[in-house]
Amino acid sequence: MSALVQTRHRQLHHHLADDQARMVTDAGWLISRAHRYAAAAEVLIEVVLDPAQFARRTGLSVPDTWAGVAYTGPAHQRLRAALVYLNQALMPTRGDAERVIAHEIMHVRWPSYGHREVAFTRAQQLLDTVDSHTT
Repeated sequence: MSALVQTRHRQLHHHLADDQARMVTDAGWLISRAHRYAAAAEVLIEVVLDPAQFARRTGLSVPDTWAGVAYTGPAHQRLRAALVYLNQALMPTRGDAERVIAHEIMHVRWPSYGHREVAFTRAQQLLDTVDSHTT
């Protein structure tokens, strides 16, 4: 990510309480949260945490510093929904995860926005919409 994109990403503000934001992420929580954000964005997703599985299913290589999305459509007709890869190593805490999940779901819902300012406005709106309960 460019420095500008990193700055926009860091400026995203989650609404978890401090004690919840500091909690370590686990696979179940990540997947549940991603689906909660997808519901708020009114999109269907499938979440994978294994980079090899994401690569196998999409043909995309997965750098260690990356979380990402493969879109449905003609090139990916075998996918029933957007396939979202979440790299748990990039999200040591739930607060970190909230920003990454909102960022990735933003790409699913508004793919044409790329990393423009409006994209991060939409990601913040998702953060503002999803309640802070940690399920």
